[in-house]
Amino acid sequence: MKIASKSLYKFGFVGLIPNFGLISGAILIVQGFVRKDKKMKMIGLAGILFTPLFWYFYLTSDFHKEHLIQFTNHQLNEVVKDLEFYKSKNDRYPDSLAQLKSQNKFFRDDEFFSNKFDFEKAKSARFYYKKIGNDYMLKSFGPDLILNTQDDIYPELKK
Repeated sequence: MKIASKSLYKFGFVGLIPNFGLISGAILIVQGFVRKDKKMKMIGLAGILFTPLFWYFYLTSDFHKEHLIQFTNHQLNEVVKDLEFYKSKNDRYPDSLAQLKSQNKFFRDDEFFSNKFDFEKAKSARFYYKKIGNDYMLKSFGPDLILNTQDDIYPELKK
């Protein structure tokens, strides 16, 4: 059974859906070669190129950055809860955040921010935590991943 070319051209609209565009684009390119249809190959290529362009612009947008800040703030508040629970059981704060993993197997202390597009600088960052006597300092490095800058994020909850 051979699918009509018009139906395949309509299938090109799937290329406007990120990630699915890779699949539909590949199908259209293959069918373009089989049918010797240059227009179909171009639509397929456009579908394939749309996905990485979409994700690049989304991941570098202010919209995405604001959501990461919200998620980070929520995560920091969860770490504060874990720190207070640890203190209630041990009468002191932990020396490092790694000690919290023993009481909470779902504990996460890694940053949501990273240098995704700069592979030389890409590293996994952990929240900054320092025990100070009978208190502590907890914060996120923020979007720039540099400590003690204006974009550092602090938890809303604190004792």
